[in-house]
Amino acid sequence: MTRVYDVVIAGAGTAGLSLAYLLGRAGLDILVLDKRTKDNIGDKICGDAIAEHHFQETGLPRPSGDSLRKSVEGIYLYGTNLKYGVKIVSTSGGYVVDRHRYGQQLLESVTGLGVEVLGDAQAIDLYIDDGVAKGLKYRDLVSNEVRRVEAKIVVDATGYTATLLKKAPEKWMIEKSIERRDIIPAYREVVEIPKPIWDVDNLHLHFHSRYAPGGYVWLFPWSGDGHMLNYGNGIVGGVELPKPKYLVDLYAREVMPDLLAERKIVKAGQWVIPNRRPRHVFVGNGFLAVGDSAIMIDPATAEGIGYGMYGAYLASKVIVEAIEAGDYSQSFLWKYQKGYMSSPYGLRQARLDVFRIMLQAHSSDDIEFVIKHRLLTSRELSKARDEDDVISGFEKYMRAFKAYLRGGGHIIRDLDYALKMMRRVRKLYMEYPESPDGIHEWIRREEALFREVKQYFSIYIPGEWRAR
Repeated sequence: MTRVYDVVIAGAGTAGLSLAYLLGRAGLDILVLDKRTKDNIGDKICGDAIAEHHFQETGLPRPSGDSLRKSVEGIYLYGTNLKYGVKIVSTSGGYVVDRHRYGQQLLESVTGLGVEVLGDAQAIDLYIDDGVAKGLKYRDLVSNEVRRVEAKIVVDATGYTATLLKKAPEKWMIEKSIERRDIIPAYREVVEIPKPIWDVDNLHLHFHSRYAPGGYVWLFPWSGDGHMLNYGNGIVGGVELPKPKYLVDLYAREVMPDLLAERKIVKAGQWVIPNRRPRHVFVGNGFLAVGDSAIMIDPATAEGIGYGMYGAYLASKVIVEAIEAGDYSQSFLWKYQKGYMSSPYGLRQARLDVFRIMLQAHSSDDIEFVIKHRLLTSRELSKARDEDDVISGFEKYMRAFKAYLRGGGHIIRDLDYALKMMRRVRKLYMEYPESPDGIHEWIRREEALFREVKQYFSIYIPGEWRAR
């Protein structure tokens, strides 16, 4: 007889292995497939940063031993000039990890729970029977044979490619494509540098239009002595721009030659990130997506590891309930869909998508103006992740008046508009349908709202790149 797993998970990234860990701990029969060899699981190009609160909220294993590169306090944001920075403080700090070794740590944890993990196995399609996912098809990359595995629930954790999600039946109403503006082309290097970074206890995001149009350059400490960095950039998609690698090299020569010009590259690579609010729908009959496949990410910083972990946490609870009830329908799995969309993570992600679109409409000089003149302070930016009204009362009007005197009136108007739209987004996501029945009308309203935001905020491209 054909073996039927409780769950088969395509993709052994952090989200996929986190879900496998939680389901394995619950005693379910799990198979994880990944196109990489088992020794290479976890080896992904990434910023490698994870906030501590994600572990507190999910109960997932923290990085330890060789997996942990550096503990950090928070994130500094800069406009054009690095003299002016504002810090977003994380209440519990966070970690910079060696992504490969952390992946191997998770792999060891899940196999220790009896989870079966198969490398050299690339998921290529869903196995659908009578409108229900009953398993998946994968290619054995050693023999090149196509094989099928059956399961009660299939999970797409393949990341940006969302391989299985894009094969879902239209009746599931799953959103399969996203705008190019909502995609980040990125390039990253892990480097050794001759002198240490100036601040080894924090992450640094440099919003500079010349070197990262519509995005930022990041410098993350990758060792305790500050002589290793995770260094790279992400830029807005859908616009003709220089390659991210070219801009990273330019930044090293022009901004930090003393720190980066003689850097020794340990590893490097480029990749693409989906960076926006979650997909409207990412569950079907016997199917769900998690992590980047479902677009679980912080749009303001493009940090996705923790969001994927939280998505895995919510999915694990609903999957266990579904297995116990013997109900794998989209209606039952909708608890996971609704749970994420109206959770603090889903609400924060949707609101910060408005903030991200606003940032993409402004130059690094505008961002520096906001930081330099304290239009948004460290305290307010930290609160803005969870609250809507970040500037209130008399203080707000005094800052607005001073900004007008200094020529920053357009920035105040844009901040006010963004905060108004963030409140509307929060309200809409709190009204996410309890079942698939009301999803068409909700999608119509949601798309109209974000269409309005994007029409208000045009992408800012520096003149030097605009002429390309």
